[in-house]
Amino acid sequence: MKETKLESLDHLHQILEKFRKSSFYKFRGQSDKDWSLTPKAGRQGFNQVSDQDIFYHWKRRAISYLNNTNYNEWELLSIAQHTGLPTRLLDWTHTPLVAFFFAASENPEKDGAVFIYLTNYFVKHKEKEPFDLSTKISMYQPTTSSTRLANQYGYFTVHKDPEEPMTEKNSKGTLEKIIIPAGLKSDLIHLLNQYGVNYLSLFPDLEGLSKHLSWFSENYKFWSTNFNEEEIES
Repeated sequence: MKETKLESLDHLHQILEKFRKSSFYKFRGQSDKDWSLTPKAGRQGFNQVSDQDIFYHWKRRAISYLNNTNYNEWELLSIAQHTGLPTRLLDWTHTPLVAFFFAASENPEKDGAVFIYLTNYFVKHKEKEPFDLSTKISMYQPTTSSTRLANQYGYFTVHKDPEEPMTEKNSKGTLEKIIIPAGLKSDLIHLLNQYGVNYLSLFPDLEGLSKHLSWFSENYKFWSTNFNEEEIES
């Protein structure tokens, strides 16, 4: 896998230039560069119970929280993923700046990474169910069944075996990796906020609002003027 180290904020724009005229690339940010591309259902601590069984129990109880009762299996699994359930889905985004945000927003003491995935192998979700796939890893383009999914321009890879990390060998595509040095994370988050990519835009709910204001207050000394509503929303 090709690796590139982000040298500066200016270097970010140089890196992204090659992807500017293509809509085929998908991006994923991870706040620790050493983490593998493994869905939550396959990670230590979540892999002791079948993710299919967990999803069954989630569906049985989630119906009372959903406004729409006509979601199909793929849509329900996407909602479960975006509300924290361990699933065999792995989040990707159509927008690179979203991936860079997730790579820099946590674990400030560790180098992060943005993975760039190029494939033309998409699951035929109208013909196949999520737990009935023959291919090890497929890309899935979801419907916008939640505002988080819409605002994050979300895509997923679907993993037949959640415990098997995604690599170039098993993913029917190419992977690149951009290393985000820990020392650049804070400046990168401030840059992305200026571009309108922050907790408030990516999590358009009370959780996102609270996280955004928490981040703002933690970085109070950075701002050149006093705390006010106009600056928060800029």
